[in-house]
Amino acid sequence: MPNIITVSPSSINLFHECPKCFWLKQKQGISRPSGPMSTLPNGMDYTLKNYYDEWRKKGKLPPMLEGKLPGKLLPDQARIALLRSKRLHYFDETLNIKLEGMLDDALMLDNNAIIPIDNKTRGFPPKETHEAHIFQMSAYTYLLRKNNYPTQNTAYLILWYLDHKHMNMDDPLAFNVAIEEVHTDPEKVQQALQDIRQAMDDQMPPFAITCEFCKYRNIGY
Repeated sequence: MPNIITVSPSSINLFHECPKCFWLKQKQGISRPSGPMSTLPNGMDYTLKNYYDEWRKKGKLPPMLEGKLPGKLLPDQARIALLRSKRLHYFDETLNIKLEGMLDDALMLDNNAIIPIDNKTRGFPPKETHEAHIFQMSAYTYLLRKNNYPTQNTAYLILWYLDHKHMNMDDPLAFNVAIEEVHTDPEKVQQALQDIRQAMDDQMPPFAITCEFCKYRNIGY
């Protein structure tokens, strides 16, 4: 039986970016080099979750999201705590792959469908939605469905951003918000898991021609 592989939406996106980088990380523990990381995104993540939780207690959407999203915040705080943790996972026994994912939060629609929402912070107004973000949300739909939650192929990206061209000088660090509805495709997630199993059972794949990491290190693999 092949070894168990544990993946997340971000690591599957790494596989899509460069199969070789993914293979090296999984097989040999060689990760892409990383530089200094800003603590601001993590701080914003905790802040926004607290913001949602406070309004969840009141049974309302946060004021900045009121009228912009359907349904209501999933009211069960214990359930949200589970969905925000690695306890939200699915093990595919046929592929021997475990997929883990952690939601930021979720909506409950009038038909009781649970819909994932994910916060993104930006220093500038958003443009187009990145394919990696769409796949991430598809993975959340996949996990919800595999864990027998009622859901549908919809998710929402909530983009918190600064706009230096249209800023309020009395509150210069005030965030703006934009919401994007995403059509999710859990079938693409299942296909990605199958592709990963096939790649991991084979020899190391070639690097992606767009991978700057592989071009730079050129370590001769």
